[in-house]
Amino acid sequence: MKFSALGFGVSGAHGTPLVPALETLALIEAAVQGGVRVFDTAPSYGAGEAERRLGLALKALDRSELVVCTKAGLTSHGLAGRRRDLSPDGVETSVRASLNRLGVEGVDILFLHGAAPHELDAALLARLRALKQAGAFRALGAAGRGPALDWALDAGWFEVVMAPVHPFLDSAETAALDRAAQAGLPILAIETAGDAPPRWRAPRSLADFYPLAKRVRSQGAGRGRIAVPDGLKLALGRPGVVSALFTTTRAAHLNSNLASVGLS
Repeated sequence: MKFSALGFGVSGAHGTPLVPALETLALIEAAVQGGVRVFDTAPSYGAGEAERRLGLALKALDRSELVVCTKAGLTSHGLAGRRRDLSPDGVETSVRASLNRLGVEGVDILFLHGAAPHELDAALLARLRALKQAGAFRALGAAGRGPALDWALDAGWFEVVMAPVHPFLDSAETAALDRAAQAGLPILAIETAGDAPPRWRAPRSLADFYPLAKRVRSQGAGRGRIAVPDGLKLALGRPGVVSALFTTTRAAHLNSNLASVGLS
């Protein structure tokens, strides 16, 4: 797999009616034209709507040039209801539904969403191996934060990791990233601007209501935040990071992020 410096997350408002599907498709096309080759989504983003939109975009793109990622372990039902299921049957059902929505026979990376030690058992490993052999995915990844990343590294199952990478990580989080890099695992960086809520601003479009709602629902203030382009550049400077992911609903933000790392 060839990773681009930046990856685009088809997530957030892109899984809701706040952003028309045609706008999502236009941003994905613009991202590809700007050099983005990594696209990440999940069934929990808008109860599968984000996957459906990425699938529509893939129909008009050269699939062989892209790294397409989705996840298993967490699904959503509407905007609020979420259900966790990392049982072998639950994971297989999730993967099959994701492939159907994406319109592909297999994805490049399947990430398990924050798996705990008791969920990483022999039955799940056997099912994942069978799915991989059948072509459902090329590489197994672990998406986690805090202890979940250490649990994934302890399991020894995973070929790729996805984790927060920003200047406000604590020593344990930093140590886990160092451990992943030393093991030679490619790291896809998320939350590169930090974990504090974005600066409040009056909504200028329907899409702006999504981050506003997340801010209202947030239980903590987070540890800090920097500008997104700066965060992307810093994340790419960390050992092991092969791609820094972001999402946006604005073409101007897409362009500034691309320019920050020399893409356009």
